[in-house]
Amino acid sequence: MADSGGSDDLDSWANFSPEPPIDRPKRWATPEYLAVGIGVLVVLGIFWFWPSGSAGQSAADELSSLGIPSELTEATVSVISEATCVGSTDLPCATVEFLIRTGPDSGRIYIQEMPQVDTTPEFTVGQKVVLSRVPANGAVRSIEPGPCEFDPSVECSTVGLRLRSPVGGESSVDFTAFPGQDEGLRVGADVHVLFAEDDTVVGVSLASIQSTYQYADSQRRSFLFVLIAIFAAAVIAFARWRGVAALAGLGLSLIVVVVWLIPSLLDGNPPAWVALVGASAIAYLALYISHGFTRTSTVALLGTLGALSLTTLLSTITVQLGNFTGFTSEESTLLLLLDGIDVRGLLLAGIVIGAAGALDDVTVTQASAVGQLRRADSDLKALELFTRGMLIGKAHVGSIVNTLMLAYLGAALPLTILFVVSQQSLGSVANSEVVAVEIVRTVVGTLGIIAAVPFTTWLATLWPDSDPHSH
Repeated sequence: MADSGGSDDLDSWANFSPEPPIDRPKRWATPEYLAVGIGVLVVLGIFWFWPSGSAGQSAADELSSLGIPSELTEATVSVISEATCVGSTDLPCATVEFLIRTGPDSGRIYIQEMPQVDTTPEFTVGQKVVLSRVPANGAVRSIEPGPCEFDPSVECSTVGLRLRSPVGGESSVDFTAFPGQDEGLRVGADVHVLFAEDDTVVGVSLASIQSTYQYADSQRRSFLFVLIAIFAAAVIAFARWRGVAALAGLGLSLIVVVVWLIPSLLDGNPPAWVALVGASAIAYLALYISHGFTRTSTVALLGTLGALSLTTLLSTITVQLGNFTGFTSEESTLLLLLDGIDVRGLLLAGIVIGAAGALDDVTVTQASAVGQLRRADSDLKALELFTRGMLIGKAHVGSIVNTLMLAYLGAALPLTILFVVSQQSLGSVANSEVVAVEIVRTVVGTLGIIAAVPFTTWLATLWPDSDPHSH
């Protein structure tokens, strides 16, 4: 009985004693908490580098003051006639009449003479085109004749101008017109005022249809709308709601680039940080909107963010060591006219943003592949799971390297043909900045992808997706 009583006492104590502790993983040690923490830093970075908008508007004003078109209007080809060019007896020209369809001059005719050379576009009556429009940026306030400073015996004119800002507001300035420069000017007339880089007036011409408009390009808007609609329909038909989400992510990514990233760069913010924050924000939007809030998406996101950090670092180093100027195209050279534009920084940012899309593809594939391997065989050890995931990643990297190289080569194909025809050596071709930049894009982007594969595979092995229906 004594033994029985002792046993009952032990059972009683056992019933009231606490359960032994179970070794559970800490809740904060999950990828979701890490993603939220980094996301907070990204949001803070967006607000820290938030563009004021003044630099972008100032750049637009500078381009406008230099006579670079800031507006576009639609027109239709109404008449085409062929004759010799004015001032030339042997060069054939096509005189094209454009009927303006939109804007303040709708219904009026603009005429442009175009030499018939290989680069001249072909026109047909009824064809829709786009004309660039440089509106008058000033008006004549007064005209006062007087002796010229360089020769008192010659009469010049002091033309008072009332300048108009593209964003509103007016200012006044006087311009000394030499003999012949004030021809056709009258008080109250609208004029085009041309400025030098130091904002001094160097020329004034009477505004007219001929001086306001110029042929810019064919109208392709309808064609592009149809093509985009076919693309969207194909994506939705294949991927259903996942396709809709992917298109939404694409749209938001474009908004981030146009509304935040580019204006922030125009404000003179550090290109490396702006590119990293912008690419990270795009990664959050693209991955979570396209693939949902799953463990796989979060692991892919962390892999992307890690690779983006490495890509940004490598881009900064290579742009510095390569002594790149950033002037690899006519557009980049035009940016010299704007104050505060870091063209080399734009090159760096372009490399980072260009690599971001490929990184998303690789990290999602790796995270999904590791998840599928685990679900197919739940008994796989972590090391074996990592090894099998890496085999998939190696195959993916091999195809991505070729894809990046062909993409950059295709973009620069006309230039590549010129180098080949010039019979320069491979070293000379590679040394030119235009080609060297594409080499750097390919190499840096590939290094980022190579780093993303083992990092994402390790994260997916460390934090498996418990949802059997994920992806």
